[in-house]
Amino acid sequence: MAPNAGFSEEALRNYEKIISNASDHISFIDKTYTYRLVNQTYLKVHGKSKEDIIGHTVKELLGEEIFNGFVKDYLDRCFAGESISYEQWFNFAVPGRRFMSVSYYPYFGEDESIDGAVVISRDLTELKVAEELVKESEIKYRHLFENLNDAALVGDTETGLIVEVNRQAEALFGMTRQELIGMHQSRLHPAPETYKEKFRDHVARGREADYEGEIIRKDGTIVPVNISASVIKLSEKKFILGIFRDITERRRAEEELLQSKEFAESLIYSINDGITVLGRNGSMHSCNDAFCKMIGYGRQEILGLTPPFPWWPEEEMDSIKSVFERALRGEEAEFELIYKKKNGERFPIIINPSQVKDRSGRVINYVATFKDITERKRMEKELLKAQKLESIGILAGGIAHDFNNLLTGILSNISLSIFYGDPESRVTKRLREAEKAVLRSKDLAQQLLTFSEGGLPVKSLIHIGKLVADSASFALLGSNVKCEMSVPEDLFKVEADEGQLRQVIKNMVINAQQSMPEGGIVEVSLSNLEAAENIALKKGKYVKIEIRDHGEGIPDEHLPKIFDPYFTTKEKGIGLGLATAYSIIKNHGGHIEVHTSVGNGTVFNIFLAAPEPMKTCKEGSIKIMSGGKVLIMDDDEIIKETAGEILNYLGCKVGYANDGAEAIEVYKAAQAAGEPFGLVIMDLTIPGGMGGKEAIKHLRSFDPEVKAVISSGYSNDPIIADFGEYGFSGVILKPYRVSDLSDIVHKMLKGQ
Repeated sequence: MAPNAGFSEEALRNYEKIISNASDHISFIDKTYTYRLVNQTYLKVHGKSKEDIIGHTVKELLGEEIFNGFVKDYLDRCFAGESISYEQWFNFAVPGRRFMSVSYYPYFGEDESIDGAVVISRDLTELKVAEELVKESEIKYRHLFENLNDAALVGDTETGLIVEVNRQAEALFGMTRQELIGMHQSRLHPAPETYKEKFRDHVARGREADYEGEIIRKDGTIVPVNISASVIKLSEKKFILGIFRDITERRRAEEELLQSKEFAESLIYSINDGITVLGRNGSMHSCNDAFCKMIGYGRQEILGLTPPFPWWPEEEMDSIKSVFERALRGEEAEFELIYKKKNGERFPIIINPSQVKDRSGRVINYVATFKDITERKRMEKELLKAQKLESIGILAGGIAHDFNNLLTGILSNISLSIFYGDPESRVTKRLREAEKAVLRSKDLAQQLLTFSEGGLPVKSLIHIGKLVADSASFALLGSNVKCEMSVPEDLFKVEADEGQLRQVIKNMVINAQQSMPEGGIVEVSLSNLEAAENIALKKGKYVKIEIRDHGEGIPDEHLPKIFDPYFTTKEKGIGLGLATAYSIIKNHGGHIEVHTSVGNGTVFNIFLAAPEPMKTCKEGSIKIMSGGKVLIMDDDEIIKETAGEILNYLGCKVGYANDGAEAIEVYKAAQAAGEPFGLVIMDLTIPGGMGGKEAIKHLRSFDPEVKAVISSGYSNDPIIADFGEYGFSGVILKPYRVSDLSDIVHKMLKGQ
């Protein structure tokens, strides 16, 4: 055991009782770098017993590299009278890698000399991970940004101007969102030039920063804050995200802690977790502010109370009494319970009880720490939702692929029958109606893929007037709401994925219909627009889709959340309709805006880019070719047979393969025989075999000029939207008609 070095053994015993069950890591280290006291949390994370640490040096526990690297320097500065705080990742024996906030405080002896250091470490891993998750997506970013407990501001790295703030920022700075946005970030501080330099330096370095500073409120009050800043990228543009935490109370607590002789009491009240001290009869002797805030009672309201306490819900009484009795018997464990706030709100907690004994081993008090785990439970629910959504996406992809394969056999046979038959016969007319029905079924398959990840649109130049009208009418079938349409004859064409756009219109119209439970009219109008450059739209031509209802309107408090996943005010809603529409339009390079007034209805405006004015084109025609050799790779016999007959009808010679491996062999054999294939049509996915993605690599390795077209029912696969990057020359989605196959084959073989 190291010499006393100024620590009173009696004081150490008293401190040990107080800090034993604190959730923070707490240690007392004397000036010989020897541990004199640690709490239970410190022992648990290091996987050590008390005997393994007390009396041993910091270098022995943490290793020479960490000790000499930075810990020794911090301790020496602390021994010299400096209080130090920093944040860093550490690897622990039990929980593994954790992000910690570490503070070193000088320990003053009875003669006011510094006898050692008190080190308090707080686990901030969940906060650190949450900050990093903010960067992953703009939707998640917005949700987390608005609900942070700390003030947050986003600044333009080029101009230094504030472009976004959250509600906590308005409260901290005493200014409205409108007052803050557009202000230069340096004006938030009492020394603007100093912070201008900090901003420029941080942007140039691009690294995370964490430091303490000051801000000036609108009323002139100077407030000390902790500032965490990082450079983030949103929509390919760099911004700086600053998190401001008011540390007025922490500064005050630190000053009191360093000056007060009542160190133990200061230590208790500085811990964020709730702490209570009970007498031997179970009566409430003391508690910290965190516990009072947690349950909503003032300290004077609860001191002296005996069980059952008012924060024990009646329905949970048996469970809580059982834990209470086990704690009185000295059982030290972690228990999860439900408590009740003064206002009646229930919330989950983790409680860690322990006994405080005197030198003779007699129990004199009971100490318990409490952690509110409401946020952790909410995060677990959100994670479960995300996992369920991912599972739905995987299931939808498989169903849609098989469904589209079946539809391909049906549609291509119907299409062939139309071309073989008399154009004016009643049978042909019925076949054309069946063809339309199958094409609508194709859209149904596409809707299954709406919620799966990576669903990039497969766009083509289309006239969307009829599509919007049909989708809106279909969405209102059987309801008490009528749709009024307005579509100009000269409407521009847009580049869009038909199936995804149908889903957007359906979701938006259903949303409008649900806002009018007593019935009414949804007005849907389309118009051409030539927009100047602005924040939402680039300069150019657009088609504007306006969807207007005459319903209840959207309250101001709900408006920022309407495009958030899972946000809904409807009892049976799941909160994915508008979120899905927003995601699809964004992936199209478009924009959605909303105008609403409570009691006067809501207007959603959708803007889609129009590359060129509408042109008349003939659809459904086929092109007969003389010559051309095509290899079809597909595991579905019906698809191969039907596609082969279509190609023969078009004048092509046809070869067949069941998977990628067979396609490679057939292709090579044809080359060797001097009768090469001019085109390969490949299924992207072959269950249990080589699909098109892998097969094209092999084909291009010995024939770089190979022409290959993807044929797939997985229209949401990223390869479909970016086929050229994977070595393909084109794509034809299942199900397809004779004219669809004719167009792609003619384009590949004739270059037209």
